[in-house]
Amino acid sequence: MAHQFNKSKGTGREAEEAAEHYFIKRKIKYTDVRDDQYYRKIDIDYLTDMGTFEVKRNYHDAEYGRKGLFFWIELELDYKEKSGWWYFTEAEYLFFNSFNGNGIIIKNDSAFKDYVNHKIEFGDHAKYGENRIDIIQDERFNRFIDVKCMRIYMDKIKETDVNITKLVKRKTK
Repeated sequence: MAHQFNKSKGTGREAEEAAEHYFIKRKIKYTDVRDDQYYRKIDIDYLTDMGTFEVKRNYHDAEYGRKGLFFWIELELDYKEKSGWWYFTEAEYLFFNSFNGNGIIIKNDSAFKDYVNHKIEFGDHAKYGENRIDIIQDERFNRFIDVKCMRIYMDKIKETDVNITKLVKRKTK
C-alpha cells in the first residue's frame, strides 16, 4: 500500500513540476501554496502573477468508451460521501496535463463553469457518451478511494467559448 501511495504522490508531483516548468519558461512568477490549509480547502496549488492555478494529472487519450482526448471533472469521492474538487475549487485556471507531457490550461470562468454544469445535468453519461461517467480508484488520505469523474472531450469543448490554451510537448532529438 505504501508503494502505491508514494507512486500516486509521485504522479501528482510530476504534474506540478510540469506546471512549474511552464511558469518558469514563460517568466510567470509563482508561489507554491499546496501545503497551506487555506488554499487546500479551496483547491488551489499556485498563486501566480497571472492568477491562481489548480494542477491535475488527468488529461487523457481515451482507451475505453468514446475515443478522443478528454479530461476528467471530479464530481464525488467514495460515492457521494464527499464532493469532488469541481464543487469547491476557486482556482482561476485549471492546468490539466498528461503522462506524456501534453496538456491544457482552462480559464475557470463562467463560460467554463456553465458548460460543465450543463453537461453534469444534461450530458450523455453512457459508456460511449460525450460525458461518460467513470469510477476510478485513487490513493488519497493514505488509502484507496473511489472517485466519480465525468469526461469532457476536447473536440466538443473546442466548439464553445471556453478559453483553452493547448500545451504540446515538443520531441527533442
